[in-house]
Amino acid sequence: MTEEKRLLHAVKEAKTPFFIGVDVGGTSIKIGLVDDYGRSIDSGAVNDEGVHLSCISIRTEPHPQTATELIAEAIDDMFKRLHIDRSSCGGIGLGIPGTMDLVTRKLRQPPNLHSWEGFPMCDELSKQTGLPVLFCNDANAAAYGEYWVGSASGQPSMALLTLGTGIGCGIIIEGRSIDGATGYGGECGHLVIDAADDALLCGCGQRGHLEAYCSATGVARRTLNQTDRRESSIRSKISPETRLGDIAKIVYHEAEKGDSLAYEIVMDTAKYLSLGIISLLNTVDPACVLLGGAMTFGGRDVPLGQRFLAQVTKEVKSRAFKAIAEKIMIDFAVLGSDAGYIGAAGLAREEFLQVKKK
Repeated sequence: MTEEKRLLHAVKEAKTPFFIGVDVGGTSIKIGLVDDYGRSIDSGAVNDEGVHLSCISIRTEPHPQTATELIAEAIDDMFKRLHIDRSSCGGIGLGIPGTMDLVTRKLRQPPNLHSWEGFPMCDELSKQTGLPVLFCNDANAAAYGEYWVGSASGQPSMALLTLGTGIGCGIIIEGRSIDGATGYGGECGHLVIDAADDALLCGCGQRGHLEAYCSATGVARRTLNQTDRRESSIRSKISPETRLGDIAKIVYHEAEKGDSLAYEIVMDTAKYLSLGIISLLNTVDPACVLLGGAMTFGGRDVPLGQRFLAQVTKEVKSRAFKAIAEKIMIDFAVLGSDAGYIGAAGLAREEFLQVKKK
């Protein structure tokens, strides 16, 4: 079967309408096509090793107008490669860090993309593609991906905490993303878990937030405080040039090797994380909570990640109301970096269905 025939067969087997997900990051933008069942359609692109790609990746341009034009061009190229008529696409989901002003439809405070502030990207992308464009926060998009076809598939509600340099969170209730009155719904990385005057400082400038304790940056700072006072194999692995983001990786590797302090830091992270999850459960009461991102201590594939998850679950259940403790599911996310574009496409699909009902 030729490459063109293979792609045509994949498109023919898909369930229309199609939806496009755009996942904007600080350095790259992912663009993927999914069908009505949430299945990714081969983009038709290949990497340098000849591997077929489920989505296209382009560089994030500092000028938002240029970035929008490149996204529109990539979408157009994908339609042509796959021989898809634009009319068979129900819309585009645009996932971006930060929020959008719900009145003006302009971007507001996108982290690491300060030059995009105030740009009407949804309206501009819609104008260039001829398709409706839905804005969604990137964490909410990733959460919807897991809700739709990931670890939370089949659950009525869920929350996803993404553990990385910071902590992102997305909350989905009955298929709808919780965005809030001003677009800041789901900012659970900034739940207060320590009210002490000397609580750890969060990247937002406030003290005691979940992110200050359980993000990679928070773990690094807690580690540095501990290694100043206790003997550990961690100390010999850290130099003045070591970046904060790399210290959490060092903790992970040393904990795997059996270092007692490193293991204690991992388990303490589970305890701190449980405090934030309890606040989330008592506020929203989702059916499940998923953990994703780069800092899950190996995730479900390694014993340390499994023990980390077990400790989080134990700590949560020991603090939760009995009815919640008996039913709550806590697990790792499974879609990885594809969750963003799949979820953005899924949220565009939800909007399409809502409009269709009217």
